[in-house]
Amino acid sequence: MSLGPNHDGGLFITPEMKKILNEPRFISTEMGGERLRSMFQTQYAEFNYNKLSPFALACMFGTYDLVKQAVESGTAPDLSTTQTPFLFGFVSFAVLGALRLETCAQGTPMRHLDVISYLIDSGASPEIPDISGNTALHHACTPPRGRAEIAKQLLQKGANVNAQNRFGEIPLFFSLQGGAAPIVDILMEHGADLDIADANGDSPRKMCVIYGPEVTAVVQRWERKRKGEEAPWEEKRCENCKTKGSGLKQCARCHVVRYCSTECQRAHWKAHKPACNPFCAATTVTLKPTYGGPLASSTVSKADLTRQMLGIATPTTSPVRPGLTKNKAENKSMVIKIQVPVDLFTNSPIQSALGGLFIYNKKRDFVCTVTKASNPTAYDAIVQIVRSRGVSGAKAYFAAELKNPDELVVKISEVLAEQPF
Repeated sequence: MSLGPNHDGGLFITPEMKKILNEPRFISTEMGGERLRSMFQTQYAEFNYNKLSPFALACMFGTYDLVKQAVESGTAPDLSTTQTPFLFGFVSFAVLGALRLETCAQGTPMRHLDVISYLIDSGASPEIPDISGNTALHHACTPPRGRAEIAKQLLQKGANVNAQNRFGEIPLFFSLQGGAAPIVDILMEHGADLDIADANGDSPRKMCVIYGPEVTAVVQRWERKRKGEEAPWEEKRCENCKTKGSGLKQCARCHVVRYCSTECQRAHWKAHKPACNPFCAATTVTLKPTYGGPLASSTVSKADLTRQMLGIATPTTSPVRPGLTKNKAENKSMVIKIQVPVDLFTNSPIQSALGGLFIYNKKRDFVCTVTKASNPTAYDAIVQIVRSRGVSGAKAYFAAELKNPDELVVKISEVLAEQPF
């Protein structure tokens, strides 16, 4: 729908953009995909909402009363049409406003969720793609401003969780790139397909590990849930009453199952006893930690590095500095992450002889490396388990106990569920 130059949002399509967009297939990098993205970003930076039609502006500012009045009076445009050269639908206008605007110039409360719901109930489709193929759900998941509550509402209103844009990307790609675990959780709950590849042949399953442990943990949890499986430490909850929260105490015998009280532990013992593998010599290996040293150079967050390269967001994780700050009086039992030597850019495991194990806990008050020379048998056992049962064969989580600064006992008989660190 053309509304003339005053209602174009300040956007326009260049001849170069049009040439790339004329490609009937999904647009890969080789076809000019990255160049097209760059030109889209340049245009978005010039987006001027004051050059929108009154109805599109009302949608964007979330002014529910104006939107409702226009629809009910018949003065609103056909809700199945689009506006601006970028072909935004009205649901997308409301989503973009929710992500971009903090206050309404007129002081009117912004009710974007209500506007989105009303538009869809009135016949506006959340499936209308813009010129880049992005639906309202794609926009709701776009980093760094994506919002889980909007994505959830769109899905509840029938948005296609697996809609592909011109680059072949489903919304899950966007939330993975942004490290938005809550949005990933919602998309997975509504059936996001991990195997839908984009134009470059990359799929969410292939890419999720690159974007960090938070989103990887969510994806893997849903993968198991879809198969009817569950891993130890899947959720932070009491094994008996299923109460979720902090302050849970682990089973002193196996160091894996957790309880909220002594009463719950006693009540659950009969059920737990057959599967309670003790934390002992038969189920553990002992490693000698090294604090500091050249291996610390491998501690760069690959997820943050990737996001910086893509210009998505600033790093959200704290630098990890090898050291030991755990108080001697503290409980030395903990969950640790063990990463085998990997290539920095491909995240693929490399030969163990070329590096050491990198180990730390969630609080990062315990961070160390372990060389193969310190205990070759234990080292090889860890590497074999991580490569066969860990995330992409590169990292895995275990229950452990720090006996003293030079003695870390790791339970390798059970690999824990992926944790968000």
